[in-house]
Amino acid sequence: MAKTRVAILGGGLSGLVTAFNLSAPEQNDQYDITIYQLGWRLGGKCATGRNPDHHQRIQEHGLHVFMGQYDNAFSMVQRLYAEAAKPPFPDWRAGYTQVPAMSLMEEVDGQWIPWVIQAPVFPGTPGIDPPPSLFTRAFQFLEWILGQLTGPHAAHFKPGAGADKPWWQRLIDWLLSLLGSAVEHVALLLLREAMALVNALDPDPITHSAADHNKLADLLHRIRVAIGSTIGHLVAGNTVLRRLWIMIDLGLSSLIGGLRDGLLLDPDKHLDRVNRLDYKQWLAAHGADPLTSNSALVRALYDLIFAYPEGDWQGPGNCEAGTMFLSLMNTATYQGSIIWKFNTATGDLVVEPMYQVLKARGVKFEFFHRVDELVPNGDGTAIDAVTMGRQVELAGDSYNPLYPLQSGQLVWPDRPLFGQLKDGAKLQASGADLESKWTTWPDALPPLTLKAGQDYDLLVLAIPPGAHRDICAHLIQQKPAWRQYIDAIQTVATQSLQTWTTLDEAQLGWTNPAMIGGFDATNLNSWADISEVVATEEWPAEMNVAAEQIMCGPLACPPYPPPREDVGYPLAAQLLADASSAAYLAADAAVFWPRQFAKGGLTPDVLVSSYTRANIDPSERYTLSVTGSSEVRMRTCDSGYGNLYLTGDWILNGQNLGSFEATTVSGMLASRAISGFPQTIACVDAARYSDPGPRPGVLPKFVEYPGAATFPGPITLNDTRMWAFLLQGDYAKMTAWCQAMFDEPSSGAVQVLPLSSLLMMSVVDIGVGRFADAPQMGWSKERELTFWLPCVRVEDRGGRKVATHFNMAMPYLVLDNPVAIASGREIFGYFKQAGRVTCPGDPGNPSNLAVDLFATKTFGADTEEAYHRLLTMTAVQGTGAMLDTAAQDFAGGAKALWSRLKADGQHWQPSLELGEELLVDVLERRIPQLFLKQFRDVADGTRACYQAINQAMGQVTRFDALPQLALFDMVLEPLDSSPVAAQFGIVPQQRVLGVEIVYDMTIRPGEVLWRA
Repeated sequence: MAKTRVAILGGGLSGLVTAFNLSAPEQNDQYDITIYQLGWRLGGKCATGRNPDHHQRIQEHGLHVFMGQYDNAFSMVQRLYAEAAKPPFPDWRAGYTQVPAMSLMEEVDGQWIPWVIQAPVFPGTPGIDPPPSLFTRAFQFLEWILGQLTGPHAAHFKPGAGADKPWWQRLIDWLLSLLGSAVEHVALLLLREAMALVNALDPDPITHSAADHNKLADLLHRIRVAIGSTIGHLVAGNTVLRRLWIMIDLGLSSLIGGLRDGLLLDPDKHLDRVNRLDYKQWLAAHGADPLTSNSALVRALYDLIFAYPEGDWQGPGNCEAGTMFLSLMNTATYQGSIIWKFNTATGDLVVEPMYQVLKARGVKFEFFHRVDELVPNGDGTAIDAVTMGRQVELAGDSYNPLYPLQSGQLVWPDRPLFGQLKDGAKLQASGADLESKWTTWPDALPPLTLKAGQDYDLLVLAIPPGAHRDICAHLIQQKPAWRQYIDAIQTVATQSLQTWTTLDEAQLGWTNPAMIGGFDATNLNSWADISEVVATEEWPAEMNVAAEQIMCGPLACPPYPPPREDVGYPLAAQLLADASSAAYLAADAAVFWPRQFAKGGLTPDVLVSSYTRANIDPSERYTLSVTGSSEVRMRTCDSGYGNLYLTGDWILNGQNLGSFEATTVSGMLASRAISGFPQTIACVDAARYSDPGPRPGVLPKFVEYPGAATFPGPITLNDTRMWAFLLQGDYAKMTAWCQAMFDEPSSGAVQVLPLSSLLMMSVVDIGVGRFADAPQMGWSKERELTFWLPCVRVEDRGGRKVATHFNMAMPYLVLDNPVAIASGREIFGYFKQAGRVTCPGDPGNPSNLAVDLFATKTFGADTEEAYHRLLTMTAVQGTGAMLDTAAQDFAGGAKALWSRLKADGQHWQPSLELGEELLVDVLERRIPQLFLKQFRDVADGTRACYQAINQAMGQVTRFDALPQLALFDMVLEPLDSSPVAAQFGIVPQQRVLGVEIVYDMTIRPGEVLWRA
């Protein structure tokens, strides 16, 4: 049977991994594979070159390491070293140095101070031993962070310690010992409840429910509040306590957010929604201290992934919240050390043995082939052709890209091997860079056109996004998915500086771990000592090279690579990188090398050599994970063309961050989509990301169309005036409403009770309402009447009812903004109705309130629906009553309201346990709102085609209560279609005392508590 011809466009790591899996022995030699590569070497961003003019020094693109959770990358390397005829090291382990610690740089009072993080060395070998489950990962992450700061308690967090106790018991034990007597008794009760809850959960989250995770999140939140109240006020002048609090807060806030947002239950289902927020915004939304969100620890996370669009390293950065969270959870599951440095060049350690193995398997390589254009057929079903530029003409039949060092090790050169090329001497003399988009070297041969069915059966696009606007222009024009993707995806140029010194780090003055992040005095913000590789270079003894370092960071750049005609761009970019390097060596490096630093730089003869690189070419630019970009990433099988597959860390691969592991996974996914092999991929749902058809478990994309005017949260409501009143209702009637709305539809899965017989009625005048994610829509005003029912969600525990959450349900909302009505009903489940609201200060109305509702006043076949008066509030002048000073801020007002509701509620439900901890959300200015969202079925209108109980959080960002209380005579009119007074037992005519409030609020995206 004829082999399937596969053309892989691009010889970066992901293209190589695709070929590695397609050519595996399990494939029974069914694929004829050719890899087409620009220039003279393989590896993409992992490509390295040896410089023979500088004693075979290694020249990297940037800093590369393996993390201890890179299970698929390690497994690949292990297989390569088992198969390669002559690998760089006899055993794969010899190629790595494990690093159990790193240093963050924190600016304190104008001084850069190291923050050393020691990460325990865990048992297990990545790539060989199975990693923990995702749920266990979350708690390993918490154990790792907190365990570093516990002193005598650290043994609780090391594998093997406390072996007679499960991980959850060790976690709770530690928290109990940390809190001790310093925290109120309620915190200890919460911790014991958390212990019981986690004890009841299976370590595998597949058995969990959203309710399980929400309960745990609430307990962790309360624990965070208790710890913060104990040490939060002490951190300002205490570096040790500040760092302790930042790490605890980051760990707990991340877990709380992950639990509440479903990322530890079904991440793929919830990622798109969470990823619309930047990670720091998401942390803040889940209650993280601003000190944490703006800390060196969080900043270092952004630095490590170059998360600065256009290279703006002094800006806030941009990274999807869910993507960053899952990356951190994955990191927590490392085996061995957290970091594994390379003992030789990246390209020599990984890419060279890969080339050996693929060549031996019969994979063909076509170097010096530049992909210029993918040409689809007219009906958009297949790629008809690929056009390529042929940069050089070979002197022989093939090109051998490697050459030996004196040791015999085969390595990649930093330039073409000119002796194998016709006109090689001319190319060498020109100094042309054949890896550059802007090279002026003319192609030596006519263009090559590969034809579908003639030269290939299948294509694999393994070229990164920076090149897609050029080579995929027809695809972008033809397919909406390609247009959405190219508009959302962003890349950034990077830079690196390598130095070789005659003294090691200790002699230079640095005695902390030499793996550095967060040094934001410069755009070379991350660096590492890589002296392990010096032994594989050929420095003469008299040069006394003792150490080697590499620094890297983002480089200022336009959002897209300039056109090919801008031949001056490479020089301009190199000058920028050179200036950064010069500034670093002249001043910034003094932070790390003080013993050998004089005014103007390192002391003479210490710096032996240096190499500065600007990574600006389309395939060199780093793919960012900016907010919302994962939502439009395509899977390997989603190109829209039957013969084209995609691979690279830029595809949707379950990780969606630029890394060695994500690149490896993407190559495996491409092979699986083509051939079914490999069937499983560690830590990745392979079927979800490689099988054709809709992604399982992922909600369909909402179809946007002009005039719909409904947009998801966050929704900001600013410059809002509220008149608020407490009204006495009938507890039995309020309970009946709660049961009808929540208990009965969910069959008891969500049980709700009124907190008391009191309701709150409010009339609000919203000055500026905006959809935060749709700024192009501008803003609008809104007025509304709301009846609020303070309630609690309850559970039956051992024959007693226990209140677990406080919520505000809203049986009636009457408002005058049609967009707010449609959005509220469609997205959240607000039961909003159309009305008209009159407020004090309107023309001819100095002080009264009035609301008209579009309703049916009296039921009857001949009755016309119209606007009818529902509420009249006539101001009574001269009351003189004042609001208690303690209740004029939000927390004081909330406590006062709680005390009154609780006292009244205990009259109706004396056995219901109501703790202050239920009020934690409200005390932190969060108003949890509860809705029944439903839509009638089109065929049977008595049935709901969709029904769910949702919760959304309103975050109050400004609150001012006016001290003068307002007295009104209230009249609630009877309307048959909206019988508010009769339904809840409210006296329809009465004198009521209220308070006037000015506030701002943000309504955040909600969560589904139950769905039919």
